[in-house]
Amino acid sequence: MCYLLLLIGLAVANKTMDTREGEDVTLKCRFNEHYSDREYSYYWAQQSPNKYDNVAIKGDTFNPNYKIDYRPNQGIYDLQIFNVSYARDNGRFECRIKQIGSDNAIYEDYYNLTVLTPPQPPLIFPGSETTATEDKKQELTCSSVGGSPDPTISWYREGSTTPLAANLIYGGSRDMQTTSTLTIIPRREDDGAKFTCVVWNRAMPESQRLETVTTLSVNCKYTEPL
Repeated sequence: MCYLLLLIGLAVANKTMDTREGEDVTLKCRFNEHYSDREYSYYWAQQSPNKYDNVAIKGDTFNPNYKIDYRPNQGIYDLQIFNVSYARDNGRFECRIKQIGSDNAIYEDYYNLTVLTPPQPPLIFPGSETTATEDKKQELTCSSVGGSPDPTISWYREGSTTPLAANLIYGGSRDMQTTSTLTIIPRREDDGAKFTCVVWNRAMPESQRLETVTTLSVNCKYTEPL
């Protein structure tokens, strides 16, 4: 019966929150059951690709930019972050309550905190003009450095609003480049065709896009005259 009660108290959420450098944010950890701090331990932790660290235990924090609103008798255990920094704060934050002497969490809450940064303008390889050979596979690679979150990169052929299928590889951090590779088999009628690479992420206004274009020049196979 005790085991069933613990499961009822456990709440697992996965929330996304966007912020920007220098802002202040509050990650709310709220629970209906009121767990005594004499019987239960409270802590916040942060997980990123290179680390997993406790940032607060009960009412104590390990960084002057963090502050805890610690009122377990009211169901409140919020983490306040001041002067947000990408290097320090971009990542996943976890609020957990555990019964002292047990490794099992009776309450959990998760935030994916994204410190928004716009991506850099895209670059196309081979360049603004691409020389290709008729019926021979040709790759067009568009890349954008940085951006938090990783940007989306889409390819369009001039005259169409339908995105083309391409291979997208995310950079994983704002210091790395995200790339999208479009593979085409040029035909002679594709000579002069224009392909546009479009980049966007949530740090940019919905109406804004970063774009660059390459023009295809197709070398056609020689055909013997009849």
